Amino acid sequence: MSVKGIEITEVNVHPVKNKQANSPLEAFVRVVLNEQFVINSIRIVKGKFGLFVSFPREYKKEDGKGYNFCFPITKTLHEYMTEKILNEYRMSLAA
Repeated sequence: MSVKGIEITEVNVHPVKNKQANSPLEAFVRVVLNEQFVINSIRIVKGKFGLFVSFPREYKKEDGKGYNFCFPITKTLHEYMTEKILNEYRMSLAA
């Protein structure tokens, strides 16, 4: 499956080891798009309403705000990436 020519060709899930009891961070993910573009530092987080995918952010020391620097713009691509990443995460837990 692809969304407007963008296809996830590889997903590497790295569950957090030695996780602290109150930490919402479940795993780090590396995604390859079209065998040509890598996105590192995607996170799987356990939120109030379940698991969600958090795309890379940069935090500014001056104001403490976080700014996304890599993320899907369309809802369709966001849903596709989230589904694929969370499915890979669940499969990694079952293995």
